[in-house]
Amino acid sequence: MRSLIEGGVSMVADPEDATHIVVNTCGFIQDAKEESIGAILDACANYTEKKVLAVGCLVERYRDELARGIPEVAGWFGLVGGQDQSELLRSLGPRTATRGVRAGERGRPGAVHAYVKISDGCDEACTFCAIPAIKGPYHSVGMAEIIREAGACVSEGARELILVGQDTAVWADRGLGLTDLIDRLAADERVRWLRVMYLQPEHVTDDFLTYMAGQPKLCRYLDVPFQHSHPEVLRQMGRWGDGDAYLELLRRARRLMPDVSVRSAFIVGFPGETDEQFEHLLDFVDEAGFDYGGGFVYSPEEETSAALLQPHVRRSVALERLNRLSALLGERAERGHQSAVGSRVEVMIDSLDAEDAGEGATAVGRTCGQAPEVDGVTYIEGDLPESIAPGDVVTVRVSAAMGYDLAGTYDAS
Repeated sequence: MRSLIEGGVSMVADPEDATHIVVNTCGFIQDAKEESIGAILDACANYTEKKVLAVGCLVERYRDELARGIPEVAGWFGLVGGQDQSELLRSLGPRTATRGVRAGERGRPGAVHAYVKISDGCDEACTFCAIPAIKGPYHSVGMAEIIREAGACVSEGARELILVGQDTAVWADRGLGLTDLIDRLAADERVRWLRVMYLQPEHVTDDFLTYMAGQPKLCRYLDVPFQHSHPEVLRQMGRWGDGDAYLELLRRARRLMPDVSVRSAFIVGFPGETDEQFEHLLDFVDEAGFDYGGGFVYSPEEETSAALLQPHVRRSVALERLNRLSALLGERAERGHQSAVGSRVEVMIDSLDAEDAGEGATAVGRTCGQAPEVDGVTYIEGDLPESIAPGDVVTVRVSAAMGYDLAGTYDAS
């Protein structure tokens, strides 16, 4: 979106005012593909007078098939950069009003948080993952480009920067590593919080955990996609570790940071996953006590070696396993959040007098342990000082935990 703006495109909030609709797609798993195609079809059906353009990973993988199947789309552009980006800008024209469409519309200009991509592609050999085939090998974005992007986000109002990539832990540029990058970003006094997402477990070192415990602007938040716990399933996935190693990693993190929040993601129904192996995963999740977590049913993707594995797990069985896993993740998370009742926490204000705040609440925000969009929120009840604005960090005394969400009152002391 920022690249389009810098190229002379004007973004508008109301699709009715737009001349073009840009749909950003995902091609990672089958559900994401279907959601992306649904968004394209909806845009074509609902805005027949607009030109619909599609970009992103799904287009990168299936451009020709999509163009044949959905002729209503005015243009197809894969991973926007280089030639594709130039063609997209030419299609939009120099003074075009454009509406960008993507699931959740996260990190848009003007929000108090912004995602900053620090790497792309992947060198890992996970057998289920199509990312290397779509995006190629791992490559870090240069320090200078990240600082420029972060500065633009902060100038637009972001006070929390969220660093994202396929494996943020291994970012490097000219001898500098992730902690050097975080220090540079933290030096901007306008930045209140920094958050790192998607740390592969084998790259979460004791040195990094110690650094996280000591860097005041870095949220004590670990987003580590374990994917499974049983060693045989993990080896079939082409991944490192097992449940015991992962629990030890969590113990080390919690010894250094008793208040650390942990999110993870899991795959169920991987080829050959037995009932016993799935029960092993449930036992691991119960013992780990994640603050937030999610799961998805394995999706066989072309150009991945796991697509050839046998035996397949019936989808009905995989969905039943997903339901059980999701219920346990929610139960353990709520149990952990109940321990926060009565405590004082720092909360970044996302919105004031928001319609979704609910009766009695005057603001919605997040703690350091709540990433935007994917985790819960904190509802603040009672009056806040008139000087408080979105992006400010206030102290809240927690009065209730409701699933993934917290509620509390402003504490001026």
